[in-house]
Amino acid sequence: MKKLLIYTACLMAMISCQTRPTNLTVDMMVDLANEVVTTVTPAELMNIMETEEIFNVIDVRQNNEHYYGFIPGSVNIPRGSIEFNIATETFWETEGLYMPEKKETLILYCKKGKRSTLTAETLMSMGYKKVLVLEGGWKNWEMTYPDYCDKNLEMLAGGPAKHDDGGGC
Repeated sequence: MKKLLIYTACLMAMISCQTRPTNLTVDMMVDLANEVVTTVTPAELMNIMETEEIFNVIDVRQNNEHYYGFIPGSVNIPRGSIEFNIATETFWETEGLYMPEKKETLILYCKKGKRSTLTAETLMSMGYKKVLVLEGGWKNWEMTYPDYCDKNLEMLAGGPAKHDDGGGC
């Protein structure tokens, strides 16, 4: 009888831990992710960029969005392929960078912050320890630091016809 009570209590505890609802909208998913994701303001990101700390700034927008404007030094890994590329040496070699370790700082941004928030939650579930999201995304950065923005002029002028974002599927 005692074993049955312990088993029942454990089962109830496991069932009650499943608090994440189903049939979520995107906004609901972002709201839930915001509960575990840490954001940084553009000023805080600029401060990180001015230090000697090891970090990577990752733009999770689509390639064609990235070309029109991005934070200098950022790497473009679209949200749809980040799980396949974040821990792939060949991707980082192509970018001319070292693959980030799971303990290093990753700062993510998208257009306004929703995609990067969902991406941050994904990377955290993959074991990355310090994942930050730029509050308000690229639009907030562009308004705060209009003189600290780059464009990919080669691609905007019709550069290489194909860009391989990996994907793995």
